[in-house]
Amino acid sequence: MDRLIVCDIDNTLLPAGGTISEETMDAIRSLPASTGFTIATGRSFHVVRKFVEEFGLSAPVITSNGAQVYDYGENTPIYENCFPDDVVSDLMRTLISRGFDFVAYGKDGIFHRPDSAHMAFFNNYNASVREEIRAPLIPLNEKLSEVPERLTKVLVYEPTEDLIREFSAKKALEVTASMHKVIDIMPCGCTKGNAVIALASHLNVPMKNVFCFGDGDNDISMFTCGAVGIAMGNASDKAKSYASVITRNCKDDGVAYAIRHLI
Repeated sequence: MDRLIVCDIDNTLLPAGGTISEETMDAIRSLPASTGFTIATGRSFHVVRKFVEEFGLSAPVITSNGAQVYDYGENTPIYENCFPDDVVSDLMRTLISRGFDFVAYGKDGIFHRPDSAHMAFFNNYNASVREEIRAPLIPLNEKLSEVPERLTKVLVYEPTEDLIREFSAKKALEVTASMHKVIDIMPCGCTKGNAVIALASHLNVPMKNVFCFGDGDNDISMFTCGAVGIAMGNASDKAKSYASVITRNCKDDGVAYAIRHLI
């Protein structure tokens, strides 16, 4: 493999409320064997397998906003940065005691508050795939008598500004945003960019030959890690300011256009 393309999913490959177009699929399928392709997402490895199968991906996939690079062929991470037990215990007890809705991505599944109002995404994913690749959805004990193992990310819905400032000030945490009114919390040092570096090293691809597509502020680290950053036309102004290339909007097959004309 001489080159590597890494794509965010939502609003990069996948339009909001839509499906990945045949134009984009065809462009990816047309890549030469010397060019690898994979995805980088904030999603858990439990809810990415559908895309791995659709694209026929053989390269490991960046998940949990960079906290994990997962090899689906071997069913194991090739890179992983998990919360220490004491850090995740304190984090989750804070969220539970203050009434925040959240989910947590772990080795054994997607952990959530029993009364979570934000499980539709995960339920819809499970309804769209065959039973053996559905994500385990595990309600948390409100008393948190047992901390789930190998957690890589906590997703907090409708956080207050005070909570964001409090968590952002903690040296053990990495806080970013991948959706409106939602924050992603990972162990310190976890970014998509650091995961791209780990993946490129694993595949022996020089960083100058890595091309990263994204639209959000959480994709900026991929644009500043030594790879060639390609922002979608619908990307945030901040993300665009860090990109080397700007392509068309997601809904206008911006990834396909860049593959065919810009890189």
